[in-house]
Amino acid sequence: MGELIAHLCGDYVLQNHWMATRKTSSSLAAAVHAAIYTILFLILTKSLLALAVIVGTHFIIDRFRLARYWVQFWGIGNPGWIGGRLGLDIPTAPDFLGVWLLIIVDNTAHLAINHGAILWL
Repeated sequence: MGELIAHLCGDYVLQNHWMATRKTSSSLAAAVHAAIYTILFLILTKSLLALAVIVGTHFIIDRFRLARYWVQFWGIGNPGWIGGRLGLDIPTAPDFLGVWLLIIVDNTAHLAINHGAILWL
């Protein structure tokens, strides 16, 4: 539960508009957001390696919006690469749903990596 609360606070409560709107185009905004996000995990682990993985992966995932590539490839809310290659007639989700599916994939990636880092490092 601690990992989830730290993630939610770092990614939503402590992320201001400047970080949220610029982190995909500005390495500075992404780095500031990742650093503030990671500070909360000091409560959960003292492992420098785990903290480095958390801050580093958070920066990379957010800066380059990596969840977008998985959503497009796997077909979450859209036909995806596989559906497109197979010629499947899969409707695209409404825009609002596509945004939420992207957010869910992004959060899932962060939570899985953070859990692994705290558990194994």
